[in-house]
Parts: sequence; structure tokens; C-alpha cells
Amino acid sequence: MECIFKLRDQLKIIWQESEKCSVKGTNENRFISAMLFVSLNHCDAIQLLIQKRNFASSYALLRPLLETTYRSVWLNRCASKEQINKCIDKDKWKSTWDLVQAIEVYSGNAPILSKVWEELRPLMHSYAHGGNQNAFRQLGDGNYITPNIDDTEVVQLIQVVALMSFVVLAELIDLSENTESLVLEKMSESMQQWALKKPIRN
Repeated sequence: MECIFKLRDQLKIIWQESEKCSVKGTNENRFISAMLFVSLNHCDAIQLLIQKRNFASSYALLRPLLETTYRSVWLNRCASKEQINKCIDKDKWKSTWDLVQAIEVYSGNAPILSKVWEELRPLMHSYAHGGNQNAFRQLGDGNYITPNIDDTEVVQLIQVVALMSFVVLAELIDLSENTESLVLEKMSESMQQWALKKPIRN
């Protein structure tokens, strides 16, 4: 599928742009930026795993990708200093659903992030923790054990990774001293063409 390689092209641009982002030097900003870096690594790994048809491991990384990204955005956009310090010092977090709701209230954007979480949440625990959903996707016809994932599901996974990597770059730019970047607008236009022609979930 061509979209696998389109995603790789997008990630290459994001890595290049992220290297230009000099983080404003507070402990909070450094922590949030480090979390965003973790999210970007998850995006990178999922794309490479999809390319190798290792869907079991790519799906296992989906929940950590979404949770880390949503937590990062919430810390940057919504959290008070006290809340940030609690997360840093005690590793205590609100539920992901509460975080994504707060993000969307803050941004006023369409509820894309919450729809992604709502649709994928019933399966992600199973994907990440050795449940039956990942195993079912490795049962082929007859007696063969092989990836058995519909192309539509693979495209949806690619769409989610494209969206999350875009969000990561937007947050890194916001946190950066180099706040001017035209790349987000171009990337958004490009994603509309190759990744988001269809809804992320049906």
C-alpha cells in the first residue's frame, strides 16, 4: 500500500523539523518535549512494523502511542503547574478519556482525538496486554498462522499514526523557541490527500 510509504515520508519531515525545535528551558517543557519524543518514536516504530507486516507488535504500540500523545498535549495545553508537577513527581494521571475531553474543550476543534480513542479503546487493552484480539489477527485460512488483517484496518492504523505524528510536531513547535513553521500547513494539506480522504473510523 502506497500510504505506508507516504507515512514514512511524513515521519522523515517530522524528524527533520523536530531537530530544529529548541525547547524553552523549563523543567516542565523539557519533560513534555521528552514525552512527545517518545510518541514520535512509537509512530516511527509502528510504521516500520507495518512495512514489515509485523502487525502484532504495531498494534501493541497503539495504546502507548495514544496515551503518551494525549498526556503530552494535555500537559502543554491544559494542565496547571501543580498538575504538571504531580505527573512528573508521582507519575499520577487522569484517565485518558478525561484528558482528551479537556484537550478538545480547550482547542474547540472537532472531536477527532476523542473519536479515535472511543473507537479503539475496546480493543487496545487486548492488543497491548496479550489478549485475544491481537491473536485473532494472526489466524489465517486453514491451518496457517499468518497476519490476517483487512487492508481497511491497516489503512486506519496508518491514519491514526499520521494524525498523532502531526499532533506531536505541532506540540513540539509550540514548545519551541523556533515557533514559526510553515511545514504544518503543508503537511496538513498533504495528509488530506493521502491519509484522510476517508474517515479514520467507519
